[in-house]
Amino acid sequence: MSLSLVSSAVSAAPAVSAAPSVVSSTPATYASTFNGRYLNKTSNFVSLANRINDTIASLSPQAQRNWHSSLTIAIRAFKKNYPLVTTFANRSLFPMCIAQDRSLAEILIDTTMQRELNLQWVLTIITNFRAYQASSICVYTTPTGQYGAWDCQHTAVALYLISVHALGIDPAITLVEVPCTIYDIKSRGQIRGVFISNNTHTGKNRGKMSLSLFDQMQQMIYGVKVDGVTDPEWQDVAEKHELIAAAGMFLTSVDHGNIHQPGAISRMEEIRDASVEVVRQFCVYGEFIVNSQNRPIDTKELPIIIEFLNMCEKSQLVYSDAEIRDLALHLINLPFNANFNHAGPYWDQVHKANVNAYNAANKKLPTNLWPTAPKNNKNVPVGVTFFWHQLRRSWAATKGPKFKFPKATFITFVPDHKDLF
Repeated sequence: MSLSLVSSAVSAAPAVSAAPSVVSSTPATYASTFNGRYLNKTSNFVSLANRINDTIASLSPQAQRNWHSSLTIAIRAFKKNYPLVTTFANRSLFPMCIAQDRSLAEILIDTTMQRELNLQWVLTIITNFRAYQASSICVYTTPTGQYGAWDCQHTAVALYLISVHALGIDPAITLVEVPCTIYDIKSRGQIRGVFISNNTHTGKNRGKMSLSLFDQMQQMIYGVKVDGVTDPEWQDVAEKHELIAAAGMFLTSVDHGNIHQPGAISRMEEIRDASVEVVRQFCVYGEFIVNSQNRPIDTKELPIIIEFLNMCEKSQLVYSDAEIRDLALHLINLPFNANFNHAGPYWDQVHKANVNAYNAANKKLPTNLWPTAPKNNKNVPVGVTFFWHQLRRSWAATKGPKFKFPKATFITFVPDHKDLF
């Protein structure tokens, strides 16, 4: 099978298996499959061609067509910028950095050490390519004598596509060498730390694509599971992942194209910052919700639930698993059906309650002295405030006088009980 997704010229490369279908997956099946990547205790090496093909194959047919069109435009821009370049070997015309030249065909991507390939960033590199700016590929020698790329995979993939599409040279057939920095690795866990530090950049003049928080956490999970890293922060993240996976959920990001899958968690901040115990309690809630409603965890839902559990922790209150499941069922039975989506009924009710509280608080003042009316920002402080009052009235108040309820750590407004669900 030729690499039809990249170029018919690369026919000598191995066949690419179709991406597994996940349309009919159950929550447990998809989450366990996605989480299974962390069970591999060794490196997983793939060629540059297969790295590209596997990524393209995961796209929808329309997205694949868009990729091919965009790649054509990017290659055209490269040729315009380098009209005389016919090979990477002529460094006077193609002045790349001085390092140890190694064959592109011998560079493999270690998928346990690299983030997901971002095709749009590859196109950006090709379109704006400056040979003198291109980084050397950071590699280490594999047991087979090839080179595992632990950083600069997007540069390596861009160079591969330039070679195939702009210069018409297949690295699998003709020797194509690029600068590499070869690291004498004693611990891959140390390299992961360097990878995180080197790729966390912001600003319009960034020279590399920043690691998302998911990318950073994924490196920490791999570091503990694959490399035996003992850093406490990394071990906490890995333990949280274990809890999430055991509950039939999984951490992910938009780049994976699976945030719609049941059990998907695509908001990382609160997971990172919460204690392991709070995450464990959240997993009890999340497992019940996912199994009951067969859906992902909403990005507006997660911070509200986590913050409520943080309030409990600060109040030295630990609900039993049965009580947490009862809380989740209570939310499902409320009129908003545990739907925290930004366009759903929860936020309509929150804003209504907020506006009514604002009017009630200022009704005795002349209107010219009223503060600015609340906007429908749908943010965490407002959402948590409403949530705390809602649960206090409709859930905790029904449990009897001995039932404990956390103290609110902040209150942005006080809703009238008539404005609660």
